[in-house]
Amino acid sequence: MLETSLLEKKKGKVTWEEFRNMELDDNDPYIYELFNGIIMKRAAPSLIHQKASRNLVTDITNFLRLNPLGEVYSAPVDVEFDKYNAFQPDLAFVSNERSFLFEDGDYIKGAPDLIVEIISPGNVRRDRVEKKEICQQFAVREYWLIDPLSQTVEIYVMRDNDYQLHDFLEQTGKATSTVLTGFELEISTLFS
Repeated sequence: MLETSLLEKKKGKVTWEEFRNMELDDNDPYIYELFNGIIMKRAAPSLIHQKASRNLVTDITNFLRLNPLGEVYSAPVDVEFDKYNAFQPDLAFVSNERSFLFEDGDYIKGAPDLIVEIISPGNVRRDRVEKKEICQQFAVREYWLIDPLSQTVEIYVMRDNDYQLHDFLEQTGKATSTVLTGFELEISTLFS
């Protein structure tokens, strides 16, 4: 369980620093994230979620071995956007040009170039609305939404300080990235 003594004493929002210093029970099965100073919990991802994540991380990692454009990290990895917003995206890519975002090798401090969220039942609103809005607010250049149940991939890119739909694929087709130049993903491989 999340330590409640700090929450009981604290009125109002919880900061990233306070959040990181909270003690969690080693047997706690939940994942905690910070949205606008409010701690939110979610369950561990489903097996189909983890399968899609593993396949995507493998494909991007293999691409980056041949094209060293930056670093990719998969959950759990903390991304601190500001004092009151920090969450663990399913995947975060930081380009070499933005490697200054690595805070002592402990977490990503600032907006990565690319964030991928894999939708799980129960987290649809958080991924489609809350996380997407935070990523847009802090100018994450590209935001992917992957839905293993419907086997779709939506790719949003930042244009004129707003997300525009770059691509929508259902079951088949090649997803391309504006951030990972040259990367192509046959989306059927995500779900197989």
